[in-house]
Amino acid sequence: DSKFLLRYVFQLSVHTIWLERNGRRHGTVNRSPSFLIKFIDKQVRNRISSLRGRGGTTFNKTMVVWFSTRD
Repeated sequence: DSKFLLRYVFQLSVHTIWLERNGRRHGTVNRSPSFLIKFIDKQVRNRISSLRGRGGTTFNKTMVVWFSTRD
């Protein structure tokens, strides 16, 4: 559970930073670091919620781990 979460958050963070970097290079509006953090948080919660349809307790355990890491 936590291994999946760690890998997913890392992948999403790298992708989000890459998108922001490319946006800045190509002249789009810069987004604040707090916006990027909220965006990553929302995307992680959406992904974990999508696990609910697969059954099992993976959803509950992963969501608990994610919320325990948040402020």
